[in-house]
Amino acid sequence: MNQKIEFDKYRKQIFFFLVLIAAVLVRIILFSSHPGGLNQDEASIGYDSWALMNYGIDRNGFSMPVHLVAWGSGQNALYAYLSMPFIALFGLNVFSVRIVNLIFSLLTVIAVYFAVKKFRGYKTAVIAMTFVAISPWNIMLSRWGLESNLFPAMFILSIWALLMALNNNRFMYLAAFLFALAMYSYGSAYLVITLFCLISFIYFIIKKLVPVKTLMLSALVFLIFSFPIYLFMIVNVFQLDSINLGIISIPHTYGERISSQAGVTIEGFFNNVYQNAIMQIDDNQRNSFPFYGCLYVISLPFCIYGIVKSVKDRTPFDIIILNAFVCSMLLFVYYKAPNINRVNSIYLPMIIFTAIGVSSLIKSKTSLISIAVAYAICFAGFNAQYFGKPYKQSISKEFYESFDEAILMAEELSYDNQTVYVTAKVNMPYIYVLFYAQTPPSDFINTVQYYNPQSQFQLVSFFDNYIFNGSYLTSGQKGIYIVDNNDVPTIQQFTNEIYSYSNYSVAVVN
Repeated sequence: MNQKIEFDKYRKQIFFFLVLIAAVLVRIILFSSHPGGLNQDEASIGYDSWALMNYGIDRNGFSMPVHLVAWGSGQNALYAYLSMPFIALFGLNVFSVRIVNLIFSLLTVIAVYFAVKKFRGYKTAVIAMTFVAISPWNIMLSRWGLESNLFPAMFILSIWALLMALNNNRFMYLAAFLFALAMYSYGSAYLVITLFCLISFIYFIIKKLVPVKTLMLSALVFLIFSFPIYLFMIVNVFQLDSINLGIISIPHTYGERISSQAGVTIEGFFNNVYQNAIMQIDDNQRNSFPFYGCLYVISLPFCIYGIVKSVKDRTPFDIIILNAFVCSMLLFVYYKAPNINRVNSIYLPMIIFTAIGVSSLIKSKTSLISIAVAYAICFAGFNAQYFGKPYKQSISKEFYESFDEAILMAEELSYDNQTVYVTAKVNMPYIYVLFYAQTPPSDFINTVQYYNPQSQFQLVSFFDNYIFNGSYLTSGQKGIYIVDNNDVPTIQQFTNEIYSYSNYSVAVVN
C-alpha cells in the first residue's frame, strides 16, 4: 500500500522522466555513426566553427560574421557559435558537429512539456511531450548537424519564455532575447519571427497582458540583439559591400539564395501544404519516411481537431500557438519548392495541436489504450525502418561514408606537397578536405581557385596540393587519387597500389 501511495505521489515526475529517458535513448543510439559519414553542410558549419575558434576567421576570411558566406550564398551562423565549446572539448569530428542539434532536440521535448502544462494541464503536456519524443521528424533532425534544424528548438524555447511572461513579466526580456537569437538560426526565421513578434506585441497591448513599459523595453532588447542580422539582410538585399563592426562582420554573400526560392502559384501553395503539412514528407530521405511523416499520418485528424478547439477556446496560450502556426504557414506561400527543412517551424505547433486533440478525445481507459497502441505500433515501425540495414546503407552513401578515411589516408601517403586528385562524385568535396585535414583558413584563402567565383554555390577547382576535377581520373598523371569505388577499375590501369574503404578508395600513381 505504501508503495502505491509513493507511486501516486510521484506519478507525474516518473512519467516525465520515463518519456525523457525514451527520448534520449532513441536519439543517442549509434549517434555518431547513424547516419554514417557526414553531410556537406555539416562539414561546412563544423569547419567554419573550428576556424573561427582557432584562427578568428572563417574560410572566407570574415571575422565573427553574423552570417557565414560558406558556399557563397550563405549559411546561418548560430549553430557554428554554439558548436564551439564542443569542438574545443572533443575536437573537430562528427560527434562535436552533431551534438548541438541533439541537445536542442531534447530541450524541445522539455520546453513543450512545461509550456503546455502551465496552460493546458498535465495530461495534455505529457501527451505533447511524448509526441515530440517519438516524432520521426524530431528524432531524425537530432541526429545530424544541419544548422537550419536548430530553428524549431529556438522558436519553441522563445515561445515558452513568452508564455511564462504571462505570469511573470520579467520573462518578457528573456523571450525578446531568445527571439532575437532565433533570427540567426535560419533564413525562414526572418519572416516567421518578425511577423510572430509583431502580431504578439499588438495582441499583448490590446489584451493588456503585460505592462506597456515592459513590452517597450522587451522590444528594445529584441531590436538591439537582432539588429546585426537585419543589417545583414539590408546589405544583401541592396547588394552593399560587407561591413566590419569591430569584432563582428556583416558579410555580403553571392547570389540571393532565399529570394531565388520564392514565388509560388495558388496551385503550388496547395501542393506544398499537401506534401509538407498533410502528408508530412518531402523527397529527401534525411528528413522523413512515407506514412510515418513528421508525427505519423494518423495524427492529422487529431491535429485538425486540436486547431478547431484552440480557435474555439482562444486563451492567450491558444492564440500564441495559433500565431506560430499561421506565421509558419506563410512559408508555403513564400517558397516555391519547400521541403521539411525550410518549413520546419510549423511542426511543433502541429504536434501541440495534436496533443490538444488527443487529450480532448481521451474519455476512458479504453480510448487511451487504443490511441497509445496505435502510436506505439507506428513508433516501432519507424524505428525498424530508420535503424534497418537498407536505410543505413542508403543514407551512408548520401552522407559519403568512408570519405574521411580516404582523405586521411591520402594525407598520410602524400609527401613533398604531392598532388592529390579528388573525385567529383561528392557534393563540395573540398570542404571534407578542410574538415578532416584541418587546414588553416589562411592556407585555403591564399591558394584557392574557383571554377565560378562570386557564385551562389562556388565550386573549388583547387587549393594547396588538392585538385578537384574528375577528368584527371583517366589522365594517369603522377599523384594520389581519391576515387569513388565505382571508378576503381578506371584507375587500376595506372597502379596496383590501392587502399579501399566502404565507398571510396585511394590510389597512388607513380
